[in-house]
Amino acid sequence: MARLHLLRIARLATVGLATASLMACSGTPPKPDDPNLGGGGASGQQTDLPDEPPAAPKVAKEAKPLFEDGVKAYKAGNTAQAIKLFEEAIDVDETFGAAYFNIGRIHEEQGRIDEARSWYERSAEKGKAFGDGLVNIGRLEMEKGNKGEAMALFRRAIQIEPFNGEAHLNLAQDARGKKAFADAVKHVRTALKEDSQNVLAYEVLARVYYDLGRFELSKLVCLTGLEIKKTADLYNTLGLVHLRQDNVTTALGSFEDALKVDANYWPAHMNVGAITFNYRDYESSYRHFTEVLKQKPDHLEAMLSKAVAARGLERLDEAESGYKAVIGKDETYAAAHYNLGILYQEYTQKLDEAIKSYEAVLRYERADADLRKDVTQRIQAVRIQIKNMKELEEMMRQQKAQEAAQGGGGGDG
Repeated sequence: MARLHLLRIARLATVGLATASLMACSGTPPKPDDPNLGGGGASGQQTDLPDEPPAAPKVAKEAKPLFEDGVKAYKAGNTAQAIKLFEEAIDVDETFGAAYFNIGRIHEEQGRIDEARSWYERSAEKGKAFGDGLVNIGRLEMEKGNKGEAMALFRRAIQIEPFNGEAHLNLAQDARGKKAFADAVKHVRTALKEDSQNVLAYEVLARVYYDLGRFELSKLVCLTGLEIKKTADLYNTLGLVHLRQDNVTTALGSFEDALKVDANYWPAHMNVGAITFNYRDYESSYRHFTEVLKQKPDHLEAMLSKAVAARGLERLDEAESGYKAVIGKDETYAAAHYNLGILYQEYTQKLDEAIKSYEAVLRYERADADLRKDVTQRIQAVRIQIKNMKELEEMMRQQKAQEAAQGGGGGDG
């Protein structure tokens, strides 16, 4: 979500509208990949900056009360009057970037995206060192899946306004995804120069240090951020750090704290579900994976995990349908084939189907040598089991035939 500017002039305050969204706030699964310990060099997108951002640009004295009245009108729900007052503020001072921005924000809020984009562009073109409009256009591009265009807009924003925190945090997330961790840290530190209390910056920085395997430093960043504001994301990352340090009970407490802050925060539900499953608390695990799917109905890992929990609850038909649902969405999902094979082999004795499922694992899983070895051994074991069952059936058939023959051969002789 974007934000409506207030007069300060007018960068950091909000009117109950969230800051521009980060592009990758989804959190991390309970068994994270091994951290990449490489540094990642700077990309050259940043130049050296002074230690502190410059003072906010001055606005014409006559424009300020018009702007403030526009904010009051917006709060009162009179958006048409708010737009009129912001336009009057622009008439007095055409460099009033926040006024252009707020008009764009209202248009976006009411679904007029093209008009919103136009006003956001004007806020960057007319305003003095004002980059938030470009940040919001970048967010709109991200929502459309145009990541490259979004990143270009964020870079434009920091060219106009070098300390724009939201632009830097989005660029930090992009750098983190590319494992350019040094770049990511630079962007986050710049965002903190703009606002040392920016909790989003602490969230991103904690993840960067986590990815680097610097767990104590990640923990310190989480705890510092939590002193500013308790967020589900910080608690979730803190929980992941505790997991890496084998403090499972403490990790569970952190994930539960995340859900106290935001009951809909699905990464924490994933993590609690994974831990409670390992504790064989299948009912709790099933409930948490169900909560994930309310937020992310096509989340394949959650679908698979819920099916495994259903198996733990002995809901075997549900488990089977869950595995098949995952395969229906992604035929190459080896873990779903593997769990389906286990269900057939160990629970329902559909041995021929078990072999087909395990063969699918070998067909689709090439990287995990341990899994391929396990599946190969399972196929051999199932074939031996099938052979033994056939031999047993044949022995029983022969025994019944012999008993029948002996019973029919008796007479009065």
